[in-house]
Amino acid sequence: MHTQKLTINLSNDLVQEIEHYKEIAAEPSRSQAIIDLLKHALTLPPYFKGYDWKKAEAEADKAIAEGRVKSFKSVKELLANLKK
Repeated sequence: MHTQKLTINLSNDLVQEIEHYKEIAAEPSRSQAIIDLLKHALTLPPYFKGYDWKKAEAEADKAIAEGRVKSFKSVKELLANLKK
């Protein structure tokens, strides 16, 4: 297998996220963590590559804070609600 050296500049925030991933995934090095994250990103379907997860999370947090959520006691109850 041939390899190439690649140099990239990352924001401190992104480096912190990579370090967090490295810890939770028990990766031996930052380089290995970055390689694993890149491999994962390259396998995502196009829909997910362009999806704004931070915006979606913020919208969900707002909906929860405003009480625009529903709770269900069972899967059957959830499915009945979806059919409405």
